[in-house]
Amino acid sequence: MLRSNLCRGSRILARLTTTPRTYTSAATAAAANRGHIIKTYFNRDSTTITFSMEESSKPVSVCFNNVFLRDASHSAKLVTTGELYHNEKLTAPQDIQISEDGKSLVVKWKDGGHHQFPLQFFIDYKGSSFVSPATRKQESRYRPQLWNKRILKDNVKDLLSVSYNEFIDPKDDSKLFQTLVNLQKFGIAFISGTPSSSSEGLTIQKICERIGPIRSTVHGEGTFDVNASQATSVNAHYANKDLPLHTDLPFLENVPGFQILQSLPATEGEDPNTRPMNYFVDAFYATRNVRESDFEAYEALQIVPVNYIYENGDKRYYQSKPLIEHHDINEDNTLLGNYEALIKCINYSPPYQAPFTFGIYDKPSDLNNNPDLNLITTPAKLTERFLFKSFIRGLNLFESHINDFNNQFRLQLPENCCVIFNNRRILHANSLTSSNQQWLKGCYFDSDTFKNKLKFLEEKFPHDK
Repeated sequence: MLRSNLCRGSRILARLTTTPRTYTSAATAAAANRGHIIKTYFNRDSTTITFSMEESSKPVSVCFNNVFLRDASHSAKLVTTGELYHNEKLTAPQDIQISEDGKSLVVKWKDGGHHQFPLQFFIDYKGSSFVSPATRKQESRYRPQLWNKRILKDNVKDLLSVSYNEFIDPKDDSKLFQTLVNLQKFGIAFISGTPSSSSEGLTIQKICERIGPIRSTVHGEGTFDVNASQATSVNAHYANKDLPLHTDLPFLENVPGFQILQSLPATEGEDPNTRPMNYFVDAFYATRNVRESDFEAYEALQIVPVNYIYENGDKRYYQSKPLIEHHDINEDNTLLGNYEALIKCINYSPPYQAPFTFGIYDKPSDLNNNPDLNLITTPAKLTERFLFKSFIRGLNLFESHINDFNNQFRLQLPENCCVIFNNRRILHANSLTSSNQQWLKGCYFDSDTFKNKLKFLEEKFPHDK
């Protein structure tokens, strides 16, 4: 059923471990196995290590700051990074010894601390014109793949191939891993065959907790219902009307990273043809289109704050966020072809949008001809006015892209299946109206939860995918 429907600086150095944990590819690990440390030289400020990465490769020399080496040593001294400043006793080596096999280096400091650095450490942190493995270790080895409707349908086979029983199996993490890889690459994944029972909340809870804990929000501590008949809902999502594509809960400082929606069984007498359509759009793909079309407008989308508001009962939430947020700049994501490594998240939610407070005042065109005109507000700064106009131009390009049918993935989510999607990347909407009374069950979990589980499984399945 699913297949047929979809085919449409303050770290503490005291640690219990003695070896810094690094995440390396099979290629770099193999290089360390074949390479060796050749020689070393140190003074009070720095330590130079010469090593090879392959048996026949040309040796390389790297000069490390001694503060960096001591800070990375995790030695059994209660010393913070800041305390290393101007403390030569803590940072200047007293002695350095290369192991007999050349695979490690033991550094002894003047305060009695010592640490054994494996060759892999120096390979990871050697630096180059490309991003080193040490830079990459916090990121997934799977890159986001930006998509429109055609691109996603070309990959739909992988998105459809996970069933609930496979996903939930505690003895086999392979399908869980496949789901997380799909979420990392496409921002969306599907699970078929969820149990049909009166305990649907328990089902979606099990799905979420296979990844990590459910995130508490204004909707409560656990799962929540999405029901078209809730005409007086406290959440704009549940109102008896179609909504524009949006991000959920943008009025929070820590916006939930992922959402799960489970399609529940049809009610008695329900016409399957009246089930609502669900819409998904890759907002990263849309913003890249803006960047390539009008870079000035794209920059304004990173600057102009959009205000969001949620007021209900005793709840008061207000946040201002730009539409586009970037990761910190590094050597990798500044390359022209690597936009997917630069873009961090999207904040777009017309249902919760409040009036703007930036760049909204303009200079009257006839001010010079009307010297007696009494302006209640003074003309805004020139930069603000121009930025706001560029922002509106960029927003128009963005909305034209996300509302283009060719960029939307639309489907009637079959009963007893669920969709998981990245709430900071994938814009979503549905057509819940009084004529299609479908219930959905939903919950959220955080981006940190997702990243943690994905990194753990990448280590467990280093050669998969």
